Amino acid sequence: MTTPVTFPSPDKKYTAVLTYLGEIQSHLSYYSLALDKYPLAFADRIFGKACLWSPDSRFLSVQEWKDTDGTNSPRSYLLLIIDVLTKRECLIASVDGTKGSILPEGYIGDSLMYAVLYYGTFGTTKSFESRFQYLDGWQTIK
Repeated sequence: MTTPVTFPSPDKKYTAVLTYLGEIQSHLSYYSLALDKYPLAFADRIFGKACLWSPDSRFLSVQEWKDTDGTNSPRSYLLLIIDVLTKRECLIASVDGTKGSILPEGYIGDSLMYAVLYYGTFGTTKSFESRFQYLDGWQTIK
C-alpha cells in the first residue's frame, strides 16, 4: 500500500491529498485528489502527481488525466486551477496525451506559469503564462 502524498498550503490552512490508484504502462502513477475543505468534490476523477499551491494559499493548480484505461497514456492532460475560497475550478490548458504533458511551474502575481512538454525525437518544452483570475469558464465545485 502506497502512502498518500500530502501537499499542505503555504499558510497550513488547507491540505491537498493525492492517493495512489495505479500505474500506466509508461510507469506514470495516477491518483485521486481530495481537499480537506471539499473531501469528495473530485472523487470520480484521476490526477497526475503535479500539484502546486499559490503563495497566498488561495489557488491550487493540478494536472488532471482524461480517458485512461489504466494501461495507456491519458488521452489528454488538463491543467486545472482551483480557487479554494470561492469553491470554483477552471481549465487553464490541455494537451493531447500522445503529444505531450503539462505541468504547473509557479505563480507570479495573478498569473500561473506552466510548461508543456512535447514528446518526440526532438522533444521540446514551452513555457506559458495564464492570467487565471481573468479566465472565462469558472465552474462551481460540487
